Amino acid sequence: MHCTNTSMTRTDFQFVSSIRWALGSVFMWGLTLGMWGQETDFSPYARFGLGTQQGLLSPGLASTVGLVSVTPDNVFLHADQPASAAGLANPTFQASAHSQRMQLSEGERTSNAWTGGPGNMGLVVKKPRSNSALSLGLTPLTSKAFSVQRVAEDSLVGNLLERYEGTGGVARAHAGVSHGWRGKTWFQAGADSVLVSHRGLDLGAQVDHWFGDARQISTLDLEDPSFRDVQTVTSFRHRAAGWILGAQGFQVLHAKYDENKQFKGSWVMRFGGTYSPARTLNTDYERLVQSTLPLGGVTTGIDTSSFEQSERSGTVPQKWTVGGGIQRDGAKGNRLGIFVDVHGQDWSEANATLGHLMDGAGSWGDAWSRSLAVVWTPARKPGKVNRSTYRMGVNTSTLPLRISTQFGDPAVALEEWRVSAGVNKPLAGSRSASQLHFGMDFGRRYTELETLHTETNLRIHVGVTLTPFVKNLWLTPRLYD
Repeated sequence: MHCTNTSMTRTDFQFVSSIRWALGSVFMWGLTLGMWGQETDFSPYARFGLGTQQGLLSPGLASTVGLVSVTPDNVFLHADQPASAAGLANPTFQASAHSQRMQLSEGERTSNAWTGGPGNMGLVVKKPRSNSALSLGLTPLTSKAFSVQRVAEDSLVGNLLERYEGTGGVARAHAGVSHGWRGKTWFQAGADSVLVSHRGLDLGAQVDHWFGDARQISTLDLEDPSFRDVQTVTSFRHRAAGWILGAQGFQVLHAKYDENKQFKGSWVMRFGGTYSPARTLNTDYERLVQSTLPLGGVTTGIDTSSFEQSERSGTVPQKWTVGGGIQRDGAKGNRLGIFVDVHGQDWSEANATLGHLMDGAGSWGDAWSRSLAVVWTPARKPGKVNRSTYRMGVNTSTLPLRISTQFGDPAVALEEWRVSAGVNKPLAGSRSASQLHFGMDFGRRYTELETLHTETNLRIHVGVTLTPFVKNLWLTPRLYD
């Protein structure tokens, strides 16, 4: 038996310290945000039982604000695009957390809050440089959380304080497989030629499971002590299973090499899409209406007016996305890409099967989203292989909610616009492709009637992706003495 003593170099120590610092930062920030509260969307119109779709809660994906069908660079596992795992060069682990500032306005009434929580977590298992991959992940899907209140006056009972509080939501666990194919051709290089991958196609399939408990508490607090207060507690425990198909590819439109076979630049077209069929959403529904009185500073139920408990089911409609873009690669590793993405989901049919998830003031409607994203990587500097990548985007959406007005007019759609920016930076001292990611997105939800309902929020994201060093590969058999 042979024993070998291995010493750690200064570079290895810095790399390990960087990884520990990154993981510790994400963990501690997520823990701190969890202590602030679980609220990520405090709108009373948060799809009620199902919650409002939160979007992509990871820095790299949030900074391209809704780009789903196409992955601009092979750095992240995209939870909504199963084919993205095949394009990653190495096994990858990713995690993130976020914080946000929100403000809700209805007429002259305004409420705001600081909230936050964990974001997407994912793991890609594959052999280095392999075209096949297995992906696993857990990500927040929707949020029911909000906390608002308003004061009204009544000529009979005096001042009324209305409080609306929500907690919980729906999360999604997913597992997928993907595989890619590459085609090669010869490009002219002076008097000679060079063999290059000029087209590729990645296909992926993913199964997922939705689960969660969304609760809402509505309280009517009468300042006159001779009247009892009224509290309504509603609970929705959701579960649903489904699957997603995804595809993305690229085609080199033009590539240039010099007589020394050195790369001088290229134009690449990227394209992709996803499809998710309709799925059945099963819900354990409970609704309790009771009279309450404050006893010792604690709101206590003293009389039950009504109680309802049932099992309900409905259909979540199919969803599709399609998109593409043009990418310019320079001789020094610089890259500029412009991408567009469109997705749609017909929620109007959900009024027949998921009406129990909506309040009397809301109904389901068709949803659309349109995104434009720009990704830029600067030229390579001498002695540095890894570089930062900068992202920005803009998105406009029609959310699946229609809000009824007080005057009997047709219901109005809840619209949204968002802008975003972000950067990923290589870990200091690391010889791998591991990176830190920072992103932010700012948005506003509104209707045609400005005084009816307005939401404004700013989100800040931080995350990390960890990949192995080329000489310290994960999941690779080794021979030891």
